[in-house]
Amino acid sequence: MREFFLFHRVSASPRQRVAASRCSSLRFCVQVAIGFYFAVLLLIAGCGYHFAGTGGQAPGNINSIAVDVLDNRTAQVGIEAIFTNAILTEFIRWKRLPVRPHNEAEGILGGSISRISTQDVAHSGPDKTLETRVTITLTLTLKKAETNEVVWQNPNLSYFEEYFETGDALLTARLRREAIREIAKFLAEKIHNDIFEGF
Repeated sequence: MREFFLFHRVSASPRQRVAASRCSSLRFCVQVAIGFYFAVLLLIAGCGYHFAGTGGQAPGNINSIAVDVLDNRTAQVGIEAIFTNAILTEFIRWKRLPVRPHNEAEGILGGSISRISTQDVAHSGPDKTLETRVTITLTLTLKKAETNEVVWQNPNLSYFEEYFETGDALLTARLRREAIREIAKFLAEKIHNDIFEGF
């Protein structure tokens, strides 16, 4: 029986031997990939890494936050509501630092929309702008409510978006407003992550 078995192993066709070799190689590659995956997970866990917005302690060990209406120091009317609401929405969405009224919160986040600027980025001729970039800069501080101690700040937090100049004033104004909302959303996410990650 043993001789018969050996005979059949030696007499396997080239196609069968190639298939077996490929199967063995595939199993080896899968095992290596799984091993690498678990090694990376262990390394991440050991080094204290985490996904943005999910790790770290709020500065000053505060456990609740209130958000002031941002001071609008630009000529763009009404954007203080857009940015304040975006920041509130981000903290409420993550639920890591409960939002409280000012008289109950341990930390107060406030600041200003300090600057707005525009720049032409695309033209169809010497005098016709097709696309405009709007850049907005915030100045923010997070203070302890009881002591007024600054535990986090960013005096120059900015981002930009672009919108089309359509030739229709109302449509262009709406597109500009949408671009500003996108900036507010992006910066709100960054503010939340920066506060927890300490970047």
